[in-house]
Amino acid sequence: MFAEPDLFTLPALDHDFSGETLGRYHLDRRVGHGGVASIYATTCKNTGAIFALKVLHPEHDGNPIAVQRFRQEAQLGAQIRHPNLIPVYDQGWLGGHHFIAMELVEGKTLADVLANGPIGWERSTAIVCDLLAGLVALHERAVAHRDISPNNCMLEDIGGRERARLFDLSHARVVPDMREADGLVLGLPPESVPMVIYGTPHFIAPERLRGSPGDFRTDVFSMGALWFTALTGEALPDPRNADPVGVAQRLKIPPALSAVLLGALEIRPRRHHSATSMLGAIEQALKDLRGRRRRRRLWAFAPLLGLLPFSIWLAHQPAPADEACLPAASPESVEHATAASVVSPVKPASDPQGAAPAVVPVADLEPPARAAGPLAPAQEPLPASTTRGPAGLPAQRFDLRRTLAKCKPHRTARIEITIRPGERALIDGDRAAGELGRCVEDVLTAHPPQQAEMIKL
Repeated sequence: MFAEPDLFTLPALDHDFSGETLGRYHLDRRVGHGGVASIYATTCKNTGAIFALKVLHPEHDGNPIAVQRFRQEAQLGAQIRHPNLIPVYDQGWLGGHHFIAMELVEGKTLADVLANGPIGWERSTAIVCDLLAGLVALHERAVAHRDISPNNCMLEDIGGRERARLFDLSHARVVPDMREADGLVLGLPPESVPMVIYGTPHFIAPERLRGSPGDFRTDVFSMGALWFTALTGEALPDPRNADPVGVAQRLKIPPALSAVLLGALEIRPRRHHSATSMLGAIEQALKDLRGRRRRRRLWAFAPLLGLLPFSIWLAHQPAPADEACLPAASPESVEHATAASVVSPVKPASDPQGAAPAVVPVADLEPPARAAGPLAPAQEPLPASTTRGPAGLPAQRFDLRRTLAKCKPHRTARIEITIRPGERALIDGDRAAGELGRCVEDVLTAHPPQQAEMIKL
């Protein structure tokens, strides 16, 4: 768990109003509850239709920020429709409670499924693709979800096929300065609460833990964390104390899909920039996997499929030159060989016919001269500065990279620091903040940079 979980989540309040009536709605049974509201399977007395009614906990009725977030959730759910989202039909105040009426989905949450253990990569990938499709609909309207987790993923059976649907927009944020948001009809945006980070622990992007409000790339990180949890049955470690990419590299899934997952858990500048790009990368990886499988099956049954003539033609093609079949020898391979030998082109005097070529051990040969040419690029030197002592002599060499590395919260964490003279440093593309930001700023204040550079730690 996080060091200060009270900063990120609200306690789950246990209110059960099952059996009560809110105006035209009868609350049949409670199907879920959390820190903000409870959800009930509900029957409309006027039409007999069955809905899911989300009822705000009474403790939040007097909190204008909580009420505004609740109303915005209803407005977003009613105006952004997609098969992988859950639509909202109504919202208001009835029977002394704020409520949201939405479609009732009969199924289980992904969290319920993972309670029995992890699931395979094929099923988990299909679930992630469904969720990304719903997330694309949100991102296209300039809305960041900001609370993607297995608890907010509903799985249902549609004609024998499993479909995943994303819900709970209570922490969603309309990204400012996006023209796509102009068509949304919303009230005043909810105010931010100092020292409160909305979301589910272990699924919150690192930049949000440093105080950033979050955008599309924070949703991508949360989707990667959800995918990791589905594959392992375990929560991703706190990104402030461990490198999520290094942890996820140990997963045994097809390399093409592993690359997409790692791209979701990368630091912000190198992460997939939206749900659209991540979904496209997965679809391309799956297409390549299916293509390789088809080719393997085709070759396995080539004789039965009438491809035998092609195999015979291929067998009668001239073989390439011997030299083309051998890997090019490098000076390093000759220098490091200890047990190999080479065939001498000189015929031995005892055998004028040349029937038995002489074998000369490599150790007895002189190493070949290195060809003149450019050397392999040397490793980039660490950024450093030199201080001057008496009489202008160098006194001490300051290693900026090594000093900044001491600011990392954990030795496995990966961060990218952008430095420009006279400006505040950027960490993973965002302004330096928190303990990490203060440490970096202290170092740069003591040793002002002379030029712009990017340091990866």
